[in-house]
Amino acid sequence: MPAGSIVNRVTPSPRTTLARRIRAGLAAALVLPLVATACADPEFEMPPPPEQGGQPRPGGSLSIGMPSDTTTIDPFEETSYNTHERLGLVYGRLLRYETGPDLEYGDLEIEGDIAQDWEISDDGLRYTFHLREDLTWQDVPPVNGRDLTADDVVATLEKARQDGFQAALLGPLENIEAPDDDTVVLELSAPFAPLLNNMANHTMWIVPREGIEGEYDLGTTAIGTGPFIMEHWRRNIETSYRRNPDYWEDGKPYLDNIVIQVIPDQASRIAAFRAGETQLMTTYTPEEAMSLASSSSEVRASEYPGRQGIYLNLNHTEEPFDDVRVRRAMSMAIDREGMGESLFNGGRYTGPVHVTLREFALDQEELAERQPHDPERARELLAEAGHPDGFSATLKTTPGYGQTYVRATEWIVEDLARVGIEVDMEMVEYATYFTNTWPTVDYEISAGPQTPFLDPDEWLRAQHHSEGYRNWYNIDDPEVDEVVAAQAGILDPDERAAAVRDAQRYLLDEVVNPIQVWTPSAYTMAHPSVRNLNPQPVYGFPHMRELWLAEEG
Repeated sequence: MPAGSIVNRVTPSPRTTLARRIRAGLAAALVLPLVATACADPEFEMPPPPEQGGQPRPGGSLSIGMPSDTTTIDPFEETSYNTHERLGLVYGRLLRYETGPDLEYGDLEIEGDIAQDWEISDDGLRYTFHLREDLTWQDVPPVNGRDLTADDVVATLEKARQDGFQAALLGPLENIEAPDDDTVVLELSAPFAPLLNNMANHTMWIVPREGIEGEYDLGTTAIGTGPFIMEHWRRNIETSYRRNPDYWEDGKPYLDNIVIQVIPDQASRIAAFRAGETQLMTTYTPEEAMSLASSSSEVRASEYPGRQGIYLNLNHTEEPFDDVRVRRAMSMAIDREGMGESLFNGGRYTGPVHVTLREFALDQEELAERQPHDPERARELLAEAGHPDGFSATLKTTPGYGQTYVRATEWIVEDLARVGIEVDMEMVEYATYFTNTWPTVDYEISAGPQTPFLDPDEWLRAQHHSEGYRNWYNIDDPEVDEVVAAQAGILDPDERAAAVRDAQRYLLDEVVNPIQVWTPSAYTMAHPSVRNLNPQPVYGFPHMRELWLAEEG
């Protein structure tokens, strides 16, 4: 990728941009490639967010445009957001995160879902969940609307523990039992602070025992207790849902139907939104949001910290990336603030724990200090590591995450070239990237977003521990294992938060993999009929059970 191909590259002073960076303001629009309009009015103001309150109106169909599809709907096989966004409308879990207009984005408050309430023993080793009475599965063969029982929960958790990637979320789980049809007891061998968060995790779906036992194919059929029934999944075309009339929350959901359309081309997604073929669309670039907003005075917009930051992943055991000096040099080569200003007109630094987990994340000032842009020092580190003239490598990424991440990756490639690291970008089809490239560490360098984990243990241990289920970098270091695992056994919230922050400092200084680059703001654009749109950094569209459509006209 030739240097200079990104237009309007800006390298602002840290002191003059810190406030703008933190608030991710929309003070000006930049002329960028792949934008339908050449520029936007620098005085342009984003429209207000979708309206709240009012008397919910039952009925209506909502269509959402997304850039790519999942490869399976088996909840135990795939960690991809494409999978679990689609499954969240169908399945329930023991616990969930609250949604609603009274919560700020990132207020991750736990409440009951399949479990009505729960108790924890004084020693933190026994969790008792009391299930909702008269909760039924969706009326879909072969389950046919029967009552959910504790045996379903036990079967699901045993499957997750033995065969699912979710095993890590269960921590030191020693025993699962169902003393009666409405009670599930989990016994641990050691205290595990993340357990409640993990029971609310957006991958911890509870599945009918018929699916566990193979009476139907979990990879092609989804049957849950959630607000919507999956009517069909047409791969790379659409996923269609209808209202679950037996959903346990009285009167909800309000919508009759939801359709998730797969529209890979960015311009086509924008055109579909403008034409009213879709009513919801998320973008990570302010000029696109402004362009969409200016197309109609009725459009509504919500801005919030993007739940998926931009990351550069390195094969930790392959030369020269096995040398921390090289990894530090690559991090120092990246002009994060320039990227934020030029590509996204703002945004946030991100650390090993994402900024949406506010009580655990490092603050912006510290992240800026620990992730400096220092090309001169980067060249010195490369020389110290035996690469005075730099080196060449191949970076694999995918267009399946959307053009935002492709543009950010191009920026990173140019920055690396400025310190002598020549990188060839190789585009990989999304299904291949997420199945055979990133998880198998079949790369020298890769780039893309990261799952919005909901507990710091996932950000730390899942990615960096030698046995972490998302350690897709080949990190294998006993000292790292000890640092990232210690926080999980600390039950005092303040003490745990301090341990989490210390672990992040160690990772930023001594591991530097993956390289956290930037978190742009996200903009959810909605048609004027959309009401009660209250997203959270959680997969599965949890707010859809409360969303409704007003009459147009």
